Amino acid sequence: MTGWTSALSPLSRQGLPTLPLLLLLVYAVASSVLGASIRHLESQAQNRIELSYAASTLEKDQASLMRDAQAMVSAPSPLRMQALLLNLEEYEVALNEVIALTRRDSALRTPLGELDQALPAIRRVVLQAASLGANNSPVAVQEEQALALTRLDLQMQVQLLEVETLVAQMPRTRDQIADALRILSWVIHLLAVFMVGALIFAAVQSIRPRSVSSQIAE
Repeated sequence: MTGWTSALSPLSRQGLPTLPLLLLLVYAVASSVLGASIRHLESQAQNRIELSYAASTLEKDQASLMRDAQAMVSAPSPLRMQALLLNLEEYEVALNEVIALTRRDSALRTPLGELDQALPAIRRVVLQAASLGANNSPVAVQEEQALALTRLDLQMQVQLLEVETLVAQMPRTRDQIADALRILSWVIHLLAVFMVGALIFAAVQSIRPRSVSSQIAE
């Protein structure tokens, strides 16, 4: 602190008080830190909103996928296979979006990984149904395929529910902290305005006696 004071002492001798200058320096540092903290908290809040929306989209795509998979197994056809492949692609896109929004150390990684691992099993069942066809597929095989898809559907719903629960439990205190930091930043800005005013007033006051003295000397 002594070093800062000695470094600023020439300015003080020119009529600029040392303490307000130090306070302005503190303001500059505090304003920078607060700004970075607020931006970081806002980014986290935005990530939570995007993650919640992506998880909701994933749940809808999964329901559509399993509906078309069951339809494909019960009555295989090229048209149903095409619709199923389209739903598979949409589901994978939605799943990858949720994964991209999730940190590597997040608890969401476990259910998301299990949802991803269910895709090969779904493909295997529907491809078997497509290869057998509606006329060549025995009823027992169709029932076995439908049962396998039902098990997969139930497992995926459990995992989706876990994802939804974990997203809903994500802390929202960051929003309150960001609001508090915004208020603190506003207060600091206001204090800075007063300090600048004090500096200007002190400079004017220090110049005025010298002007009066010079007039008397003349």
